[in-house]
Amino acid sequence: MATDRKETEQRLHWYKPERCSICTNFTWFHPIVVEEPVEAPEPRFTWLLCKPCHTALLEELSRSSINSSIRLRIAMGFVAAERSPNAYAPKLPPNDSEQLRREFAWFAWFIIIFAALHLVILIIWWVGLK
Repeated sequence: MATDRKETEQRLHWYKPERCSICTNFTWFHPIVVEEPVEAPEPRFTWLLCKPCHTALLEELSRSSINSSIRLRIAMGFVAAERSPNAYAPKLPPNDSEQLRREFAWFAWFIIIFAALHLVILIIWWVGLK
């Protein structure tokens, strides 16, 4: 019986980890899919969460006193406001004038060492001529 190589070859399935919808960390094992209920207004959202974000969502839902169909969406917003990497302002870059002073100091030391090295070479050359 003749078989094509493609038929007998086993396909390798590459596991592609998904990112959490809130904290954007990779969810390597057992991602949790959370869907809004059918009663929720359109568009109904679906989120993929890691375990720490899912735990935070359950805590927020337990604290909530809202009993409407958008309760999950509101709790998800509160959790995302706390845990999202975009929720806080990024760290400020170092002061530009301070960085320029450091760069100038490195440049000045380089010039001094370069000049001293050439002076030593010049002295050795001069002594060698006599």
